Amino acid sequence: MLINTHSTNQSFMFGQTLANKEDSQDLIFTLPFAQSASKDSVFAETLTLDSMQNQPQNNIEIRENLGLLGRIQKAEQAPKILGFPVDDEGYLTATFNKAAGIPESFRIHSQTIMDINNYPSTIPYAGVTKPSSDRRIQLSTSEDLVNYFQATYTRLQEIMGDNLQTETGFFTQEQLDSMPQAFITRDGSFGGEIKEVYDKNQLKTTLAKERAVSYSSILGLEPKAHRLIPNDFDWKSSNWPSEKYLDENGNLSQGGLLAFAMWQGSIVGNQQSDFYTQSFYDIKEGKISIEDYLKQYAEGEFVEETYRSGHQESAKRQIAFASWLKDQGFSEQDLSKMKEEDFRSLESNFHQLLNAYHHLQEEEEEAKSFDTEDFLLQLFASHEALDPKLLDTPDSLFEEVERKRALEDERYHPKKKEKETLTQKVKNAGAALAKVEQFLKTA
Repeated sequence: MLINTHSTNQSFMFGQTLANKEDSQDLIFTLPFAQSASKDSVFAETLTLDSMQNQPQNNIEIRENLGLLGRIQKAEQAPKILGFPVDDEGYLTATFNKAAGIPESFRIHSQTIMDINNYPSTIPYAGVTKPSSDRRIQLSTSEDLVNYFQATYTRLQEIMGDNLQTETGFFTQEQLDSMPQAFITRDGSFGGEIKEVYDKNQLKTTLAKERAVSYSSILGLEPKAHRLIPNDFDWKSSNWPSEKYLDENGNLSQGGLLAFAMWQGSIVGNQQSDFYTQSFYDIKEGKISIEDYLKQYAEGEFVEETYRSGHQESAKRQIAFASWLKDQGFSEQDLSKMKEEDFRSLESNFHQLLNAYHHLQEEEEEAKSFDTEDFLLQLFASHEALDPKLLDTPDSLFEEVERKRALEDERYHPKKKEKETLTQKVKNAGAALAKVEQFLKTA
């Protein structure tokens, strides 16, 4: 008896089991259950009744053949996802693992694939619907599924090495903590050239740096890391079906590790090159200057055209904010020591001053002579978006920075900063934006 599961065109050859053996020699007929079989079926669609020499010699062989037919029929009628059979618990069978080139011990649940394909591709944004930056790739065919799993598993092997192997088929939390946690590629894509791999301590330090305030963070100049190990938030997330990959002790299966990497990598943005990551390494390697980056950042050619104008406005404001901070006397070290809430107040303060500057310009166009200070005071007092309490934030923070500097270095004697009027503050914010506009025209 010959069985070849690698080809959908291969016939199965069984011994003669019909009562009238002479009339059925060399007869080929289609199995009833194969008529509705998927084109991706791993089973043959024909049954060949060959010569007398292949006929069953006893009832045991007949029962074995009929039992095999039953198993084939059950497999053909079993649920499938993208043409691959799924077992009673919803896991893809060894047929898929073999096609994708991953070990049989890596059991993948069909829910992971369905969740990716059913993930919302759009989100409401500013009153309209726009593509989500977190939208997922679509696994529409068996070829898509196989290719994506092969690529993800190959990447995991490249980074994890022998850590991927476990005798029990599950990883304890201690084992997960000892494994590489994340990586960065040269172009920011999941499959790009690997530049850095972080263990748990390195990732913790990196995340702390990312959360810290800096001129680079204000301008978006940070490389994007791809995580490989679930964190506390991921375990609780309803988007990733982690419960399908945990044993009774809460240990993560090998298939779960691969499924998580697949879920992380399936974000459309992770499959594409990332402008900010590429620029980070371009500057680091001396291929472009910070001025080159700022011009590209402000122009936003890497953003979808539909949303480019919004990005350009936001980018100009952030560059102006950084310029304004420089003029206020804040160094990189000052920003790194600043509390998050203080920085956010400072950022909000600047943008409110900038909004007031635009109102001031409009008013000046309509009325050539008016009391600027009075106009701004009324604007801040009447407009819900402008919080008068934030107006003194820059002064108070500046004074705090100066105080810390004085304590750190007794030789440092800060120049007494004259208190700015509201009008001057607004005009200073406008001047920062004007410098950006001029820079972009001449750069």
